[in-house]
Amino acid sequence: MNDEPKTLRWWRLLSTIAALNVVLWLVTSAGAAAGADRYVQRQLALSAVYVLVCAFRSVLPRIDLERYCLWDTPLSSVFPGRSAATVAEVSFAGQCGLLLHEIGGAAGLPVLQHLAWPVVGLLALAQVFCWSSVLTLSHLGHAIEESLWAVTFAMIGVCVGFAAFHVDGTLQAICAVGALCSAGYVGFMVTVDVPMYVRRWRAGRDAGIERLSLGAGVADALKRRVVTRDWAVWKPEVAWLTGYFSFAVWLSLAMVLLPRS
Repeated sequence: MNDEPKTLRWWRLLSTIAALNVVLWLVTSAGAAAGADRYVQRQLALSAVYVLVCAFRSVLPRIDLERYCLWDTPLSSVFPGRSAATVAEVSFAGQCGLLLHEIGGAAGLPVLQHLAWPVVGLLALAQVFCWSSVLTLSHLGHAIEESLWAVTFAMIGVCVGFAAFHVDGTLQAICAVGALCSAGYVGFMVTVDVPMYVRRWRAGRDAGIERLSLGAGVADALKRRVVTRDWAVWKPEVAWLTGYFSFAVWLSLAMVLLPRS
């Protein structure tokens, strides 16, 4: 086992961020709970799931398809980790749907409110394709999964950008920033993330890598884990994992604190 210092320093950073995020949720909950309406209560509950699962995944990071993990524990196996991640990402999708519904109401645009469920549905469907990759060991499902995230956030970006013309004050600024951030995220996904997974899928196909059936994939995901701290293995994943477990969590918390009309 290659215990490279860079990998362990990165893991300590992730663990520190995880602890900070739990504290931030507790502070957010304490500040928002008093007189919280139904929107805030739902956002707090969904955010709690997302924050806790991201903390769990930060302490026990994995690279799902390759079965890599840092620590040799049963919870480091892919199946429990991916199951928790699925619940968390559907919870995050629920937060996005609630946010869009709330902004649509504030802007007086019922059409935006009607798009809340499609947002949740698309991101839930993305989890199906993610699981197909994790179980069959084919990156094609990941390419489709990330494409669905890109499509969903393109829709969200257009919606909040349009809503910016129908609200004012802080909420207008939030909608404008949200539209710009969504555009940046979609640009990253279509130029970097999706092409990366397509390349990995093609490389695996050309190399004749064996694909698993769903049943064999479940058994493999439950039992097999490859413990490594080799920086060469983790380095390609560092940027997105660090951003996911920090900025995405902070966005989850921010959705609780949306200024109300």
